[in-house]
Amino acid sequence: MSARVCTSIAVLLAMAGATYAETPPARAVTLVEALTLLEEQNPDTLAARLQVAEAEAQRLSVKLYPNPSLSFDVNNLPVGRTNPPGLDVGQTIGGTVRIDQPLVLWGKRGLRIAGAERGIATAKENVRDTLRQLRAAVKVAFFDALHDERQLAFAQQNHERYQQIVSLNERRFKSGDIAEAELAKIQLEQLKYVAQVQDAERALAESRQLLGRLLGTGSATAASGPYLPPAVQIDGADLVQAAMEQRADWAAAQHGREQAELALALARRERYPDISVGVDYTHSEFAASGDNRNVMGFGFSVPLPLLNQNQGEIAKAEVALRQADNALARLRLDIVQEVETARAAYQAARRLQQVFDSGYLARAKVSVDAAEKSYRIGAASLIELLDAERTYTATETEYLDSVLAARSTLTNLEKAVGKDLDGE
Repeated sequence: MSARVCTSIAVLLAMAGATYAETPPARAVTLVEALTLLEEQNPDTLAARLQVAEAEAQRLSVKLYPNPSLSFDVNNLPVGRTNPPGLDVGQTIGGTVRIDQPLVLWGKRGLRIAGAERGIATAKENVRDTLRQLRAAVKVAFFDALHDERQLAFAQQNHERYQQIVSLNERRFKSGDIAEAELAKIQLEQLKYVAQVQDAERALAESRQLLGRLLGTGSATAASGPYLPPAVQIDGADLVQAAMEQRADWAAAQHGREQAELALALARRERYPDISVGVDYTHSEFAASGDNRNVMGFGFSVPLPLLNQNQGEIAKAEVALRQADNALARLRLDIVQEVETARAAYQAARRLQQVFDSGYLARAKVSVDAAEKSYRIGAASLIELLDAERTYTATETEYLDSVLAARSTLTNLEKAVGKDLDGE
């Protein structure tokens, strides 16, 4: 292997180092600030709140009384010979003005209003449930950003430390202490550290962009705050009970069942027809025939429920009520499963993190430091050094991943329970 090979490797390293740039500055937010921005700016949150406004508009609609109807008739227009003969239109014409008012009876209006109220309650719970899910997504993105930031710092630190090894061996090569082949192998190993920095920068940029998207900022947003998860004492039975009390989707399903029950009661009331009452005024010019010129009258009209007694709508409402009961039963099973699955995942991730915290990570650091010192004085081979470097890199990466897993599984547990458990 010639000096040109070493030069080519150095050029490759320089090109690889030039392919990544500094991550552009991003606005940094704490977790509390991130969750506040979520409620204020996230389009999904705003869309859920618009559903509440829509439900309130529906309540306004059902509270309104039906409009009266106004009718006007012109009658007694002569066609042909009149009796007595010779009368013109002005002597026979008459007109009637009538006003009819539909009356909503049998408690139907009250049932419609009550159903609309349940619709508003359901929409409000849907807002809370949307926030429950989005808060979990924001927390996951927030801690992903913190993880990627620390992963990048570690990758850069590794690259800088290994660069010192490369510089040491370049001096050794110039003084004739090592062969060109060994220097080339050391320089090629450096490509791996450059690639790790590139991958970490790309991951950090993506996680910050995702966090900004969730917060509605429209730009990359950095996370600022503690990375290590707090110790949380959990009990399975208590968590399931808390979930049944806190989960907004459970409350929304209960309101939905109440709304279905009211819809069934309304469908049964619709069998009884509403009545329209009216009053009319008639003016007639046909006094020659003995008509009164001005008369008043009143009356009412009612549909006769002989054929259609709303059987179809009643049957549909009964099915809808059974579907609501089934949805509640299914959701209860889902909530219990979500809580237990999330609890088991969090406990497993927390135990793994505690293994690293118990000294496993520190021993890996001691091992790589000892290997580097031994290599510098010639007491360790290149293979031993590279093996120690790889073990340390893998251990540190696994540790950062274990912390992220503990954070993510705690967030999933909070999502399953429907409330914060970390006290942050």
